[in-house]
Amino acid sequence: MFKHILIPTDGSLVAAKAIEAGVELAAEVGASVTGYCAVEPPPTHLYGEGFIGDAKLLEALEKRSHEFAQKAVDQVAAAAKAGGVKCKTVIGRSVLPYRGIIDAAEKGRCDAIFMASHGHRGLTGLLLGSVTHEVLTHSRIPVLVFR
Repeated sequence: MFKHILIPTDGSLVAAKAIEAGVELAAEVGASVTGYCAVEPPPTHLYGEGFIGDAKLLEALEKRSHEFAQKAVDQVAAAAKAGGVKCKTVIGRSVLPYRGIIDAAEKGRCDAIFMASHGHRGLTGLLLGSVTHEVLTHSRIPVLVFR
């Protein structure tokens, strides 16, 4: 079935549940996993022309974003270790998180993406958008959505 599954995470509780389920699936089918978290660059109004933030602020934001992403992918690594599943982790940088997920899956030669859905529907889903929906729409790799 699947040999290598990408498990993207945003560090949320919903993603944590998907991590457990994704690792369980990987263990059942004998697949390895890659934990992935996208770090979005700071908004350009903080550092572009007419910026309002100084270099120290920008550096602090970058550091905190990376620390958060590291904690998020460490959750995948810990779950994989507990489940006896081979795992590596990747922290990517992407303006569009869905694009980062797809690119990481392709670059890592993953044959599936296993990810959470926050389940926003109706107007909330329309206004907030959905990374999961964008991955489903644009990925050529099979996507399993955990709810």
